[in-house]
Amino acid sequence: MERSKAISTNEDIADGEVAETNNGGFNIGIVDDEPRSKLPKLSLNVKTTADLTLNHSYTSPSFAEQLKAQWSAQDKEDYHDLSTSVKVFRDPFQVCLLPDLLQNKRTCRQLVDEMVQKVQWSRKQMDLYEFYQSTDLSNMAECKLLTSFLQMLRRTVRPWLEALTGLKLDYVSASCSMYTCGDYLLVHDDLLKDRQIAFIYYLSPWESVENWREEQGGCLELFGSDENCFPLFPVKRKISPKNNQFAFFKVGSRSFHQVGEVTSYDYPRLTINGWFHGASNNDMIADIMRPFSKLDFISPANNVAIDIYELLNEVYLKPQTKKSIQKRIEDNSEICLYEFLRRETFEQAMEQLLKDDTLKWRLEGPANAHNYEVLDINTASKTISRLIELFASAEMFALLRDYTDLDLAGPNATSPTYNLQVQRWSHGNYTVLGDEAICDENTLDLIYYLNASEGAAVVTYLSPEADEPRNNDDYNTGEEDDSVLLTITPVDNALNIVYRCEGTTKFTKYVSRNTPLERGPVYVISCSYKE
Repeated sequence: MERSKAISTNEDIADGEVAETNNGGFNIGIVDDEPRSKLPKLSLNVKTTADLTLNHSYTSPSFAEQLKAQWSAQDKEDYHDLSTSVKVFRDPFQVCLLPDLLQNKRTCRQLVDEMVQKVQWSRKQMDLYEFYQSTDLSNMAECKLLTSFLQMLRRTVRPWLEALTGLKLDYVSASCSMYTCGDYLLVHDDLLKDRQIAFIYYLSPWESVENWREEQGGCLELFGSDENCFPLFPVKRKISPKNNQFAFFKVGSRSFHQVGEVTSYDYPRLTINGWFHGASNNDMIADIMRPFSKLDFISPANNVAIDIYELLNEVYLKPQTKKSIQKRIEDNSEICLYEFLRRETFEQAMEQLLKDDTLKWRLEGPANAHNYEVLDINTASKTISRLIELFASAEMFALLRDYTDLDLAGPNATSPTYNLQVQRWSHGNYTVLGDEAICDENTLDLIYYLNASEGAAVVTYLSPEADEPRNNDDYNTGEEDDSVLLTITPVDNALNIVYRCEGTTKFTKYVSRNTPLERGPVYVISCSYKE
């Protein structure tokens, strides 16, 4: 378990492409040798002259007018042109797919070859994503074909898109992205600054891999949204990677999308991606700043009698142990109490969570903030109900006072409060950083695991400075990120106590499908207490 000394106050994303993000968060960018060791076997060694000519069908005046009419139409039905296989999806928001963007598909092989031989990849890791990315194509003078592709976007595609959409587009930013098995990008809207059109150009020129199957992952996944412009579960549409396909959409307050986790070990998901920039999105600032809901805190349950000696490991109730715990928290702001519950209590609770079909779970959203299940505590009974009562009880408040010297009980306690969730974590679950993840006042967190599995429900605490904007240079230092204050990994029957100061943030890392969950989901009793 990686732990800090204390918890104290002392780029570009389009389809999966990193930059500044209105979701906030920390980012570790590392120049990584792994792609260099993996990709040479994918090299195609194409030596012919590159041809970046656009598909003649798309540049014909008649087709351009036809597609323009479809783009501006108010139809609810999707559009599919049979002669070119061009598609315009209307729901949940408008996306256009142009298959075979380049007239000569051999150029796709040459682009991949240059990525293999010359691109310097950086590993991007954050609450929101995990994948490899290049620098902006405008800074890659040694990659002649990729920089020529950028010029083609600027000189040919940009005016073509202006005519199609009616938007004034001033410049293009683009980079290369590579997702290997287990990589992903979670839900976001791309709404930032002057981004007008987001685009993704897919490269998968290997035999039998040109069209990805949905089960290989890496899909562009689109979300609907509610009346408050929050994304809704489940995913409404999936677009699988397809070689030489160009996808684009208008960036807006409802353009929520993600890149589904890549599940194939055989080939990476390669794209050239970015934005066409134009006028400022000032008219959407209110949507960009939409706040997430905060946790509700309530008073302790004084009307329920709890015998903590019956439920807790007696070691943690001894006066000397309490003093030792208080000293540790005073020095380090955190402690892990192993075998916190009596073994029989823990085993009964875990068996009920795994086997009791009467327990009701709801999916916690919105999708750009949370994706995990929460127990309806009204359906809890037996041991689970007793544990909920335990963590909400006046007796627990008094015990935590003894552990921390916080005014959670006794004559100096004015109005202590708490929040409690019983959570269920499986593949694909996560939380990301946002305003609801920021601690707006000093708080005591309790995190207790049942049916723990390595890599599932891992909680990371970050210093307040982690939410400050950074430029891309900050992400490519190759140094350890010092914004990480504490990482809590799951251990059965272990109670983690963390005192976090105002401004500290936390998130729970995405549970990759590579994470072994043979014994079933991981359960977390997550509580927060305030004086």
